[in-house]
Amino acid sequence: MIVLALLVVQQTAAPPSSRAYWQQEVAYQIQARLDEPNGVLGGTERIRYTNRSPDTLTAFSLHLYLNAFRPGSRWADADSAEGRRRFNDLRDPDFAFNHVRNVRIMGSPVQGTYPFAPDSTVVRFALPRPLPPGESMDVEMGWDARPSTLPRRQGRQGRRFDFAQWYPKVVVYDRYGWEEHPLYPAGEFYGEFGSFIVDLDVPEDQVVGATGVPVCGDPGWAGANRNRAEPVEYQRDYYGPRTPPAACDGATTGRKKIRWYAEDVHHFALSLNPDYRYEGGRFGDVAIHVLYQPGDEGTWGNGTAVERTETALTWLDKLYGKFAWPQITNVHRIEGGGTEFPMMIMNGSADQGLIVHELGHNYTMGILANNEWREGWLDEGFTSFQTTWFWETLGRGGSYEQTEAGMLTLDLDDSSEPASLVSEAYRDFTSYNISIYSRGELFFHQLRYIVGDATMHRILQTFYQRWKLKHVDEAAFRAVAEEVSHRDLSTFFAQGLHTTDLYDYAVGRVRVRRTERAERTERWVTQVEVAVIAQRDTGVTRSDGSAEREWVEVETSSKPKRVVLDPRLRTHDWNMLNNQRRVGGLLTRIFGSDRKVETYFHPYFSTRSRRDRLTAGFHPTLWYNDAGGVTIGIRLLNDYLGRFEQNQTLLTRSTGWGAKDGPEDNDFFFRLRNPVGLRAPNLSQTFDAFNFEGRYGAALNLERSRRAHLSFGPTWTGSASLQWVATDDVRYLDRGLYDAASTVEVQLGSGVKNRSGSWTLGLRGSAGGGLTYNRSGLVASGRPDLDPFYFRGFVEGTARRSLGPTLGLSLRGYVGVASGEHTAAKQRQIYFQGADPLAQLYNPFLRSRGALLVGEDFHYQVPGGAGVRGVDSRVSAAAIAALNLEVERTLVSHPDAQLFNRIALAVFTDVSHTLGGSVQPLTGDRIRFLMDAGLGLRAEHRIGDTRFTTRFDLPLYVSRPELAQDRNPSDDKFEFRWTFSFEPAF
Repeated sequence: MIVLALLVVQQTAAPPSSRAYWQQEVAYQIQARLDEPNGVLGGTERIRYTNRSPDTLTAFSLHLYLNAFRPGSRWADADSAEGRRRFNDLRDPDFAFNHVRNVRIMGSPVQGTYPFAPDSTVVRFALPRPLPPGESMDVEMGWDARPSTLPRRQGRQGRRFDFAQWYPKVVVYDRYGWEEHPLYPAGEFYGEFGSFIVDLDVPEDQVVGATGVPVCGDPGWAGANRNRAEPVEYQRDYYGPRTPPAACDGATTGRKKIRWYAEDVHHFALSLNPDYRYEGGRFGDVAIHVLYQPGDEGTWGNGTAVERTETALTWLDKLYGKFAWPQITNVHRIEGGGTEFPMMIMNGSADQGLIVHELGHNYTMGILANNEWREGWLDEGFTSFQTTWFWETLGRGGSYEQTEAGMLTLDLDDSSEPASLVSEAYRDFTSYNISIYSRGELFFHQLRYIVGDATMHRILQTFYQRWKLKHVDEAAFRAVAEEVSHRDLSTFFAQGLHTTDLYDYAVGRVRVRRTERAERTERWVTQVEVAVIAQRDTGVTRSDGSAEREWVEVETSSKPKRVVLDPRLRTHDWNMLNNQRRVGGLLTRIFGSDRKVETYFHPYFSTRSRRDRLTAGFHPTLWYNDAGGVTIGIRLLNDYLGRFEQNQTLLTRSTGWGAKDGPEDNDFFFRLRNPVGLRAPNLSQTFDAFNFEGRYGAALNLERSRRAHLSFGPTWTGSASLQWVATDDVRYLDRGLYDAASTVEVQLGSGVKNRSGSWTLGLRGSAGGGLTYNRSGLVASGRPDLDPFYFRGFVEGTARRSLGPTLGLSLRGYVGVASGEHTAAKQRQIYFQGADPLAQLYNPFLRSRGALLVGEDFHYQVPGGAGVRGVDSRVSAAAIAALNLEVERTLVSHPDAQLFNRIALAVFTDVSHTLGGSVQPLTGDRIRFLMDAGLGLRAEHRIGDTRFTTRFDLPLYVSRPELAQDRNPSDDKFEFRWTFSFEPAF
């Protein structure tokens, strides 16, 4: 028997409301005529409103939602603030509108006010007299509505119309009062349940899909039916004696009238298109109507969409309960993606997952009607969860793992927000989507993990049966979940929905005498599975999660070997490296590792990353330089989560093979990067120690990034570094790049990247200083003028923009300074061609004399410095200002390809000038101005997880040919020269 203690801290959440439930009663009678040439639907509306609340009402409000899709609305302004120029740029007749006129309440004319002006998505009226509880009133008006030509949850395109939120819609009055709320990109809708009689007058060739059933008139389904063997089921008498009388006569020539009726719905949607194709089906007593576009026969037609809709209904009825309405209409809308409405889903494709998701909304949002802008997680998170569960039942997992990993990344960066915020309170639209969809889904998965599949199923069915066709909220769902599961879930709901806390379960000290302790480093309450793996069996139990500390007993019939917390990876525990512990004697404790490690052969271009274990990839290394000859070695690369424990160990030996009198050295490189114990949001820590190829030293680097928004706005970075590089064997050093001196340098850096209109802009810089020394004195370095102290810094700005579908412009400005009283050591000067030698220190193909990419027959350019790519890599100065320009034209683009994603031609020029001046060894004179220009070829690749660019440049013009990288004594300014690189120029 093994005993485990689990440290748990209990928090409290507000209890569910004890107020009796009520909802208002609404009945709509709408007359609507489509003016097709102008895209306007208009007519009259009569609302019978019954006050079922305990309050006496003195006001009445309507939503005019289509006014969101026009200039000046809250929606349009939110779009513009996030860099999406959409509805603020529309002009008449492209923008949408929704008007009311001649409004009469209780028989008296009233004037509306717009409480969120200039936004006009809500209009409010003062009642002519108070409306007491239990009393009813009539509201009458004229109205018109026009969708926008830019589709977003509605739209029009020629004779196609997707009418959503098109009629003056009653604002919900609930326990919070009138839920007046402008429509924003983040957040959707909230409506009162009611009945609808909609009399529609449209051109006679229009094919119509809608909420409800057609009481009379021809929606066009029979004429559009592609399966003549399957007669259309109109369900005209579904509502029995409550069905309103037929009233479809009197249409003018070329037009028709259709009367629609629906009960117990909180919205009425329409879609019209004379080219719609129709196919029908049935699930029990639910009719299925599918309307698709010409050309969709292979993706929607031949029963495909009908069958997938039936599959979704089968799953959802089993999960929740019987569908509450007579029909479901699935239409191929103008816009991509999908949007849900009662009895109707408008989809951009017939994908099975999309249908399950959007049809799931008819249960969670439609029948279980939450306030979508106040608690969006309760429908979006809910239906995302059930969609993932649907795929799991078919053996297609992986969606949960992707969702959880994405949320964990944001949590670790402190970039996530709780699922429970009001929609417009999120930082931006991206954060809103992630929070209510992904974090909401994760909450339901964790609830399912806590209570188990069978209990979760009972919770959903009980919730559905008790609350169908009512307004629901967190308190209602939590009450059902606690009742069915017999658990206090208050803390779980509070933390899962209202915080973004990170938490870390850990196995503590192991006592061989059958005791085991499991602890957590942050406070979080949820159940966690505890598995004890023994010689012949495995025991599994769960902590209860209800006490500050609890002991869990696990029985095994054989000797325990290992204790594992959360073996199914369902608790969202961010650090799972401490979730297991070996059980054994002294030798096990001394030599055994508690961390689970996955060892593999590293294929050079792809590093494995795992959620629950450390990875360790091995591979051999091989390179050459003129001093050490052939160098062989072995490298170990670690990783956890793609961001932690990214450690590296490299052991090498210079064999001297191929080198004349070369040294035979044993070298090493160690890197410790982002240990889990030092986790901090957006902070990266790297420590290096090395002894290789005539140099030894260490480096410490801290980098921090921050951004206010996930999808727009600036990203700021800051860094601090300390680097010590000592030289002890000059045989490895290219004396055109190194003085025989050692350096210790400190740098502080910062930067920012942003997008402004069509431009992508970047600015970064660094400033610091260093100490130069030689163990035998600076005179021994060969530079008697060398100062022990120097300043070094740079500023770099970049700007990029597209000039068309295949043309792009890139600009770079650079100023670098490295100087004291005299010019700094050669390895710390500013280089005309590219990066300085210490920036190349960790690349064995570049760092030493005669390495593969710096041989006489290679003209490799490392981006950096002044970036004058046609110049010899050894030419440097104390200070340089430079300007680089490139224009690229894409010839081939295959983003999903492996070897060649993109191929492009380029023209470029690089211009530089020294600030001050110094004598150059190559010429013996001072360099002032250097320039090159030429043509280039770029190819972008992806091998494994690694993306890189092969860049081949022809600097055909160099202003100082005697300083060119590929030069002959007789060269003129215009000559054939070439350089290449595996990195972009900047």
